[in-house]
Amino acid sequence: MSQNETGIAIDSQCLSYLIDAISGLDEPTDELADEKKALLRIWFYQPETFWVTGTVASECSKIKNIERHELHQSFISMAFMDPPQRDKSAIHKRTVTYMLAHPKANDCRILAETVDLGLNVLLSYDHRFLSRLSAAEPAVMLAKPTEYWNSLNIPLGAPLVTAPHPSNPLSERSWWLWQ
Repeated sequence: MSQNETGIAIDSQCLSYLIDAISGLDEPTDELADEKKALLRIWFYQPETFWVTGTVASECSKIKNIERHELHQSFISMAFMDPPQRDKSAIHKRTVTYMLAHPKANDCRILAETVDLGLNVLLSYDHRFLSRLSAAEPAVMLAKPTEYWNSLNIPLGAPLVTAPHPSNPLSERSWWLWQ
């Protein structure tokens, strides 16, 4: 992938919800319901590729529930881009620099890996991560799924770019459609 090519990196929370939703989870009704719906709409209504960085994949590899662990590993291997790091030294330097603004090393590393890949969007639900690091890297839009979804300006009723397979329970639900 070349520098500044488009693509969307997602953090571990976004990855887990996306997997749950595509697997047929019912309509969310919790405090993150709008974020979760926006994330699923981004997946189905826009053509950008979703990317899982090495740190996100590593976090998922530590899931203790065997069934969830296997589901995450299967999805990562089939549905997401998972490229090798290009410049480990630059990733480390950026991570250390970002940690001046945000104490969570994995969050900082995910942002550094996103920059290394030349991606221009990183989605997260983590308010502290977003607020502390948004100004740290101007080349990447750090955003909640709702913020990014709204920035796409996809018209109501637009056709899907991809759709769930008819065997997927999500194909029989409409709560996630933009209509």
